[in-house]
Amino acid sequence: MRRIYVAGKICLKRWRVLMLLYLSKKQICIAITITLLVFLIYCGFIITIFGSLVELYDAIAFALRSGAIGFQLIGILYLLSQLNRVFKDDFPSTTCYQGDDSPYTAVKRILYNSKYFITFIAAFLSPFIIIYTINFLMGNINLLSLTSISPSSILSRVLYDIFIYGVIFTNYVLLGAILWILISMVSAIGEIKNARYGIYDIVDIYCPDRVGGLSPVKKYLFSILYVFLMSITMLMIGHISLLPSFITHALGHGLFRPYSRAIAEFCVLSLFSILGVVLTVIGLNRLCSFCLKKIEERIMGINERYRVFQKKLFAISPDELDIPEEEINNLKSVVEILSNEREKLLRWHSDCSGINVGTAIKIFVAYIPPLVAIAFQVFQLLHYKPT
Repeated sequence: MRRIYVAGKICLKRWRVLMLLYLSKKQICIAITITLLVFLIYCGFIITIFGSLVELYDAIAFALRSGAIGFQLIGILYLLSQLNRVFKDDFPSTTCYQGDDSPYTAVKRILYNSKYFITFIAAFLSPFIIIYTINFLMGNINLLSLTSISPSSILSRVLYDIFIYGVIFTNYVLLGAILWILISMVSAIGEIKNARYGIYDIVDIYCPDRVGGLSPVKKYLFSILYVFLMSITMLMIGHISLLPSFITHALGHGLFRPYSRAIAEFCVLSLFSILGVVLTVIGLNRLCSFCLKKIEERIMGINERYRVFQKKLFAISPDELDIPEEEINNLKSVVEILSNEREKLLRWHSDCSGINVGTAIKIFVAYIPPLVAIAFQVFQLLHYKPT
């Protein structure tokens, strides 16, 4: 457990430093300003419509939702700047066999494809649109009740609803954009396996990072996962009072329908958090496949040489006294060296995988925030005592 704690502390500290290092002060100030502006507008609506401040947990919940907008903006800017650095500066130069295509252009071709991006965002938002549509059809949003309110109050409530739903779906669009970056990376890693990118020419099977020297790409995958899961956590904690309120109404009035929307959103976010982990694991496995293929090619080459020298050694007849002993010893030495090298590469082949102890710890650390948010709601459910 101490190893997981130390690893998590180091990863999160390094990640925070990198985020601030590769963003300009202007970008950070803009994100903070947007967060404060959204929260202050919310407070203004609350005081104007209801005449007083809301409960503390509601204020905390919306502060997290408004903060999520700023955090996700910073996260997206950070990931895009890191993309250029990883594939232009840290990525080893490759020999391109067809035109000017390269791993960097392969990633850009997928990531910046507006048609695919719009289609993906529409698909990503569809569960939330369905949830809110069902919520409306269930009668949880009753427009007829506004007829008994003064015109000025109607306008304020309509603007308030537009603002609230605007904040909610802005968060989901930004979250979808982060997931799109992750999907683009995983897809691009699979695409650059083609020989025309010369990717196998730069793989160093002796590199200790277990991915053939492609650790910058591996670290970038984890950066996307950290940003994505932290964003989901902030949105999950936006339902901080969900279960106690749900139980209170369920015990007193049966199933209270308005809370079905919040529960459905919480479940969808939980599924997306798992999807982020699954995509990261797929990306890591694809990354390791480069190293695995290079090791397999090296083993096949050694096998060919091994057979040649072994054939020469076996072809020597004991009756051939004119062959120098030194030559025989040299042949035996070469055969032994090739055999040892093959055994070493076979061990590396078995150890080279997307998931090992270190990677599993990093993924677990990344999933701690959403896991805590889920556990917090479940804890409230198990320990809630109705009055």
